[in-house]
Amino acid sequence: MSDKKYAVITGGSSGLGLAFAKNLAAQGMVPLLIARRKDILDKAVASIKDNGHEAYGFAGDITAPRELTVIAADIQNQCGAIDFLILNAGVVTVNLLGDYADFGKLKEDIEVDLWGTVVSTKIFLPLLKPGAKILMISSALGLIGAAGYSTYCAAKAGVINFAEALRRELLCKNIAVYVACPADIDTPQYAAEKSSMPAWMTLGASARQSLIAPEEAAGRILTKCTGKRFLITINSEISLLCLLKKLLPWRVTAALLDFTLPRPK
Repeated sequence: MSDKKYAVITGGSSGLGLAFAKNLAAQGMVPLLIARRKDILDKAVASIKDNGHEAYGFAGDITAPRELTVIAADIQNQCGAIDFLILNAGVVTVNLLGDYADFGKLKEDIEVDLWGTVVSTKIFLPLLKPGAKILMISSALGLIGAAGYSTYCAAKAGVINFAEALRRELLCKNIAVYVACPADIDTPQYAAEKSSMPAWMTLGASARQSLIAPEEAAGRILTKCTGKRFLITINSEISLLCLLKKLLPWRVTAALLDFTLPRPK
């Protein structure tokens, strides 16, 4: 029986997912990366191996149950049980609801960020050891509704509630569930998001703080995946937001956010 510890990471080929993989590899775990593009995935795996660590990549779409089922079977045959499941894969679209012309694009954030998280959890859950951990990556925008992010906010809020429900389902199995709600991280996805922002959003983005490097964000999040903690925040402004939502009446918090967050004129 191998004493190796394995971590499955969806969206593991770049950005925060790759930062998780490198951090865990440095701690002695074997990252098992899942991503859609094999070329980028291969480079990610090679970058971990170049540092003297073991890693494996599996190309597949998290919204496709058949593809993930095949990957899960391969992982089970190759590695046995897993110790950590990090559900990081996601997309973000910046657009006003009324400006969507394509219903396929309209549902993309919900399909990938929420449905993909549910599918991945369902398929990999039987592989988790007792005492294993599940980490879902939501967003600060899962805690509030921001103009231009209607479907993204809906998906990420859904991830938070899905994680909470799953946490209660797994209490009897000694499997811990965490959900992280970071603010902006300096990833390729954020660069693409920023390039698509309309002028009204970039001119009024006073609520968006300086970017965190993915390596720093990954380290902060993983450090907090301990004990009975559930909701993980790594930015002081998001921690303050959570506190204000608890202490202040809704109308006061809403007024503050209306003043702070950008919105179309």
